[in-house]
Amino acid sequence: MEESLTLLKELVDKEQIRDLVHRYCWAVDKGTLSDVMALFHDPSTLILAPGKKYEGKAEVERWYDAYMANRMEVLRHLIHNQVIVLNGDTAASKSYFDAVGDLKGESIVVAGYYEDTLLRVPGEWKFTEKVIRLDFLVPVNEGWGGKKRIKRNLVVLPVNPSK
Repeated sequence: MEESLTLLKELVDKEQIRDLVHRYCWAVDKGTLSDVMALFHDPSTLILAPGKKYEGKAEVERWYDAYMANRMEVLRHLIHNQVIVLNGDTAASKSYFDAVGDLKGESIVVAGYYEDTLLRVPGEWKFTEKVIRLDFLVPVNEGWGGKKRIKRNLVVLPVNPSK
């Protein structure tokens, strides 16, 4: 009986983590900054590859604020081949993503993968670290073959002179 309860708890945890990643996609595609940030623990880290590392929830929020102010007019991104490893109240999730969208009138296709570190907090799971690894981000008419596969920026933050 105890083994069945352990297995059931593991299945529920994995389903909650899948739901968190799916809610992240919806929030990034259609939601608000507060929808996205509600999914992150404090403290949290965001790593863009290629790109920069944003440490602390305030820095993560600053990046998503700029991203959402400049995101594609139409954006649909999908998660697949998710692998989840549980370790008590922490977990790791890896998943591929593919996205299509309209960036200022230009049809864009994006692919990469997420590497997420998660923490169970009372009643739910939250991201403590999100790594976004881009394989390509290109206009559809240019394709993604060849060495220069990242042809557009997700977002460029203004330089903060106080840092």
